[in-house]
Amino acid sequence: MLWLYLLAFCRITIGLLFAASFGGKVRDRKGFAQTISRFGLLPQRWSYPLALLFLGAELLVVILIIWGGPLLAPAFGLAFLLLVIFTVALASVLIRNISTTCHCFGRSEKQVTYADVWRNIGFIGCSLLGWWLAPQIPEGPASQNWLALIWGGLGGIAATRDKQTAWK
Repeated sequence: MLWLYLLAFCRITIGLLFAASFGGKVRDRKGFAQTISRFGLLPQRWSYPLALLFLGAELLVVILIIWGGPLLAPAFGLAFLLLVIFTVALASVLIRNISTTCHCFGRSEKQVTYADVWRNIGFIGCSLLGWWLAPQIPEGPASQNWLALIWGGLGGIAATRDKQTAWK
């Protein structure tokens, strides 16, 4: 029974992580592409298409996490892959002493630090745990109803919060 709670924790954590990441980056796609370019790992002409690819992959993780069932393991697998790519890129920036912002959750003035790498390592662990637990989820729609309610409630809270801050 404990595994159900651990799986729920992983779904909510990874789902909210990628929802927040997608939400922040999609509002500043150009800035995200510039950050990819500043990381200096690929030719600059690839930055914008790669930014769009990452955004699509992050949105796909969120959709698959919400959908659940047989799509959970692929969702956690994709989350793991993205987190490893992001973590390697962040570590590369630090090793090469490049001073740039992370843009992990949208526009920010915060420079990349080792805390970002360690944060991602924790999320990598969470995605691996979710991937390992996902095949154990019971089949049937009743096993997913409660999670849909949680996601709906969190979405409502986020929407209300955004409207409140937008009117200030």
